[in-house]
Amino acid sequence: MKLQEKEVSAYEAEDQNIAERLMREMPPFKEAEQLLKLVQTHFSLAAQDTRHPKVVILGSSFPEELVYAFGVTPYWVLGGSLQTGAWAGELAPRDADPVSRSMLGFLLGLKETARDALILLPIVSDSTRKLAYLLRREGLKVHTLDIPPAKDESAFPKYERQLELCVKAISAHTRKRLTRCALRSAASLVAQAHDELRRFLQLTEERPALLSSPWRMLICFSYYCAHDLPQWTELLAGLNDKIEANHSCRPSRTSANVLLMGSPIYFPNYKIPFLLQNVGLHISAHLDYTMQRAKTASQIEETANITLSGLSRRLYQADCSGSYAKNRTLQTAASELLDSRRIDGVVYCVLKGQIEYDFELERLEMFCGERNIPVFRLETDYNQQDVEQLRIRMEAFSEMLRQRQYQKGVAV
Repeated sequence: MKLQEKEVSAYEAEDQNIAERLMREMPPFKEAEQLLKLVQTHFSLAAQDTRHPKVVILGSSFPEELVYAFGVTPYWVLGGSLQTGAWAGELAPRDADPVSRSMLGFLLGLKETARDALILLPIVSDSTRKLAYLLRREGLKVHTLDIPPAKDESAFPKYERQLELCVKAISAHTRKRLTRCALRSAASLVAQAHDELRRFLQLTEERPALLSSPWRMLICFSYYCAHDLPQWTELLAGLNDKIEANHSCRPSRTSANVLLMGSPIYFPNYKIPFLLQNVGLHISAHLDYTMQRAKTASQIEETANITLSGLSRRLYQADCSGSYAKNRTLQTAASELLDSRRIDGVVYCVLKGQIEYDFELERLEMFCGERNIPVFRLETDYNQQDVEQLRIRMEAFSEMLRQRQYQKGVAV
């Protein structure tokens, strides 16, 4: 598939528009600017010509330790672009969600990038299952991680077996063997990165005036754009040191705090975070697989004696992706956040086609109701046509939260 000039221009403009918007509220740290440039480079079409990744991971639900253990840096394709979704054209099923459509379009539009790569694809929905079929039909090498829909002790052996098959596929593709030493080194490498990511989340929660919510999300997302993970970890550590040294006081409470949940939000589709910010709502916490993965990943000292079986169990227990019929891990994480933070409301975003996230809504509303916390569900896609409609609804939700604060005697 040969991209037309207008398709290239639209893709570059999408990325640049969000970058410019973020630069207008640039935090006073050079590391933040460097991380933004890292994300822009990852999305640059010019840079794609020089990249020939050995392993491509679609979605964020795959344990990257298994790739690093073979001496390979994974190339992540998470699917946050409206424009790459358009590249999929009629090949994508009509009911495909925006994330799957975006990933498909990217790999079709830049097929040479992934031509010789092994594509690892976690099956978390019907859309991802169809995506695997379509990519194979296009001649790409795809190996799936079929996550069982039930999370219990009887299902764990199947999950473990699926990871073992992934290891075999990576080994055959790279022509290397997985050794215990290599697995420990890879786990340590990833653990150091996640340690700094956890530290970043804690510091910015304590100092919410330093970075806006979209910036916090961007810096967390930059992990998936790192082509040199130790360098990324060092960069984030430098940013954390500066944030920690900054003694800015917590600002007076001027907006309601919300927990953002539901479908994962990937760069450059930051429509919802910007809208929440514009209507005066502060994202006190953001909960999805990527955030939960950062908070529950192994710490460095835990990697000394790690085994494939031990890593599999830890990943399985902490997984809160949308693949499970009853996502108890997600419910537990949300419950802990609501009990430990001052949360005024929950914003639950569902991308059209990702019906698996709606399965959790009723249970979420139930335990939020027990805590007298309102839940606002919104359904959207990557287009901008519904922005004003969403703004009106968000403003109404924001005003309702303010009224509740007045009634409780909270100054706003």
